Amino acid sequence: MKVVRHHVAPSPFGCRWCGEQAGSHGHRYVNSRGMHAWEQPTNAQRLARMRARRANRKEN
Repeated sequence: MKVVRHHVAPSPFGCRWCGEQAGSHGHRYVNSRGMHAWEQPTNAQRLARMRARRANRKEN
């Protein structure tokens, strides 16, 4: 089952846990992970984000 946390998919290279870009991330809190620093997304997350962004462009 896929979990969608954003209405607009984050950048493919956004944080693994919250989707925020590395340059503006700092330390963030999300319920699923708690306090965290930027972490590289998995290859599966990158692919899913790219597909979601592409599908959103086609809809609009």
